[in-house]
Amino acid sequence: LEQRTGDQGARCTLVAICDDAGNPCKTVSHGARVHIFTEYELTEPVEVAAGGVEMRDLGGMVIFGKNSFQFPGEPPRDIQPGSRLRFHQTIEMRVRPGRFSLCVGLAGADAASWNKHAKGALRHEAFAETMRELCRVMNAAEVMVRLGPDGRLAHHGLVDLPGECSAKVLAPDEARAVAEKPRVTIPTIFHITQPRGGSQWIRRMLTLLAPDRIVEPQGDLAQFLHWPIKPGGVYPALFVTHPDYQARSKPRNSKAFVIIRDPRDTLVSAYFSIKVSHDTSETFMASMRQSLIDADREGGIEAGLIHLMDQWLWKVSQIQLTWIESREKVLRYEDLLEHDLEILKPLFVEHCQLGSPERVEEVILECRFERMTRGRARGQEDVTRHERKGIAGDWRNHFSAKAKNAFKARYGGLLVAGGYEKDLDW
Repeated sequence: LEQRTGDQGARCTLVAICDDAGNPCKTVSHGARVHIFTEYELTEPVEVAAGGVEMRDLGGMVIFGKNSFQFPGEPPRDIQPGSRLRFHQTIEMRVRPGRFSLCVGLAGADAASWNKHAKGALRHEAFAETMRELCRVMNAAEVMVRLGPDGRLAHHGLVDLPGECSAKVLAPDEARAVAEKPRVTIPTIFHITQPRGGSQWIRRMLTLLAPDRIVEPQGDLAQFLHWPIKPGGVYPALFVTHPDYQARSKPRNSKAFVIIRDPRDTLVSAYFSIKVSHDTSETFMASMRQSLIDADREGGIEAGLIHLMDQWLWKVSQIQLTWIESREKVLRYEDLLEHDLEILKPLFVEHCQLGSPERVEEVILECRFERMTRGRARGQEDVTRHERKGIAGDWRNHFSAKAKNAFKARYGGLLVAGGYEKDLDW
């Protein structure tokens, strides 16, 4: 947590956001209620304490703020050092759709000033001068508000958000017992793979299994290489080498799995994707398509494949080779095609803890090639679709003798290292 403390009389030890069903959430419907749980450990005595929440828009403007002094009822009193204060505040997200950040904090006041303020004998301006900010956590969490199922917008602009708040004091002995008790945390999941290695297939499954935990891929892998790692997040389609993965500090309870694909099929899949079906709104991909079209014009698909061997496939080979040499367990895309339930079900249920066996099996079946293509059988080609063919070994239909020799010269050793061939005699 990025803490900014006032007089450093407390530190924040927990922030959690849940929906009404008690599930962790980061996306809610417009008007829905969220529950915000915070916990603070006190390092000095406080006569009267208030926990609060602020909500800011992307411009940093506070559009809502409320603390327990502003709710009816008696605030926590006479809290001793070593105690822990827990607050539970609910907010009805009656705010226009968009992305908002939450700031949480703890403040204290002397009992005499609070008593006068509660009775109306001390106005807010004067009472605020007696308060001390004990702890403030900026950007403690982020919430995305979207329209509800009915698609209606109930209001717009800045409004008061109804809600409730409660507090609980943990005595020093109880607080120590809580601190010493091991906490069960959900694992942070890293799906490590390569381009054209079934990355979007696996990503769909992960999104269905853990929609509120997905950390969306960025073009430059900023979500993993540069941004803080989100504990409990699910990182799909990470195209990272083993050294880059090892260099990042990760939450203790982290789980990773690695998937590679036969580099020859990878090459053929990339050829049709770049040439026909891939989005070319980015300048890089548009230039790749044009260079491939130019190569094809000079020598057909053979020239196009050799061009991609030199200009594109080397990046995939780097990812593959570093993971193969690391001696970490590596899954093969070809095995997943034939044995998806046998391999993926225990991986998602036991290793990644992403749901019940029944739910995981339902998702795996839902994401099979035939379902995603509305009945098109595996092997039946559609070059305009991301799910082009859905089979292994398709390279044999497109490699000429010249393309095969060029591949052996560049990546023959990689095929042997990955177990796709025993030697170069293929």
